[in-house]
Amino acid sequence: MTISVVTYRKGGTQDVITAAARKGKAVFQKHGAAAFIASQVLVGPDAGQWAIVIAFANWEAFGDAMQGATNDPMFHEFVAAMDAVSETVSRRILTSLDL
Repeated sequence: MTISVVTYRKGGTQDVITAAARKGKAVFQKHGAAAFIASQVLVGPDAGQWAIVIAFANWEAFGDAMQGATNDPMFHEFVAAMDAVSETVSRRILTSLDL
């Protein structure tokens, strides 16, 4: 069962979001994330916002990554970079179904 953290953010140009997201990708890959994806919402009520999706293989991988990241200075640099250019609108944690 894949665990995904989906965060929507408002603000920031493509260049600054890309630079900040690259820091996040490096941090979460280092701590075992299966994927780190940054996307811009094109259509719907959230159009223009950024969606950051971080996927983990299971709850254990999610927990290990969260524990490791919170103690990693690079994680705090990533969060500071994102917060400097955009505002968190929402965050959700999803579990996928194994079909």
